[in-house]
Amino acid sequence: MPVRPSHLVRDLRNLESRIDQAVAVSPRNGKLRRELQLELLRTLNGAGRLEMTRQALAGSNALCERIEGRVGGESDFALPRAVYESTFFDASIESFINQRRIHRSEWNFVARLARELGQPVSHGLEKLDPPPAWMIDVDESHQLLRVWIRELALQDMLLAGLEAYLVPAGSGRPSTEIYGIVFGSFRVAGRRKRHTAFSVVDLNVERVCIQHRAQGSPSEVTADERSEVMQLDMAEELFPYWHLLGDFHTHTFKTLESVHAVNGWNYSPHDERVNVEWCEKLRALGHRPRVALILTIARAARQTADVQESWNGQPHVLRATIGKCHCFLAAFRIRPDGRYSTEGIALKCPHLAGQ
Repeated sequence: MPVRPSHLVRDLRNLESRIDQAVAVSPRNGKLRRELQLELLRTLNGAGRLEMTRQALAGSNALCERIEGRVGGESDFALPRAVYESTFFDASIESFINQRRIHRSEWNFVARLARELGQPVSHGLEKLDPPPAWMIDVDESHQLLRVWIRELALQDMLLAGLEAYLVPAGSGRPSTEIYGIVFGSFRVAGRRKRHTAFSVVDLNVERVCIQHRAQGSPSEVTADERSEVMQLDMAEELFPYWHLLGDFHTHTFKTLESVHAVNGWNYSPHDERVNVEWCEKLRALGHRPRVALILTIARAARQTADVQESWNGQPHVLRATIGKCHCFLAAFRIRPDGRYSTEGIALKCPHLAGQ
């Protein structure tokens, strides 16, 4: 039984029919057809847009927008990702189809188009400079991100986080969440070329600059833009060898049971929405946030000392009991679009784990 085409393929067939009609009345029909087909191939693999097609085909703007949307943001660039990964990382197209990330008819269409043009399905991708966010996302998904928490950064987070949790903010005001900016360095281990297995990126978190003017409550913290501007300016002037690596905030709970009830060491939908906006602003300033750190704190029944890296089989989470507090420190990869990911990230904290 033949596979029914997806909505994208139905639109693509409609576009091909309109190209045939335009070519039939064009004095340069052979050249025009190839130019439009090459542009279509580049659009399907993420290397271009249907700009020439809009000019050549009257009244095609809505159809072109629909195709670009289904290839792009509406599907999280699923088809371009499949083309890119299969070409540069030897990924299996069948895995994309079986996981329903793309429809088989979509791959058949782009493969047939490339074959008729005598071009690889990735035609134009190597010339993209700078690479788009989805391509960087694919590249980084083939990296292991190791986040090393250095001693001073650990002190920054624990001393400020535990103080804000254990010491009430004032009469009738409970403990609050806190926020800070993460600074440090990074190093790529191994080859940087594509066609290789996973590479390793080491992020060295040197300091976490706590924002004393951030507005914190027991369940939320809002960064202060004035503090952020000052911290970024001063860091650039005093420590030019540092990079802005990301940010840090705390989650506070009364009991360990309440932490487990909601996986409190994880990020919230609100955290991610705010981070997307924050990353967009920082990218415009030339920064590239890579990691988000969340310190989750709850009271312990008794004072103990215990540290577990890769807690509960999660390499990005460390659990420690410090004094009379349970602490979970979690690291999340920040994707180029500002969303979080737990894939291919490991948290290392030798100064705490070694005690």
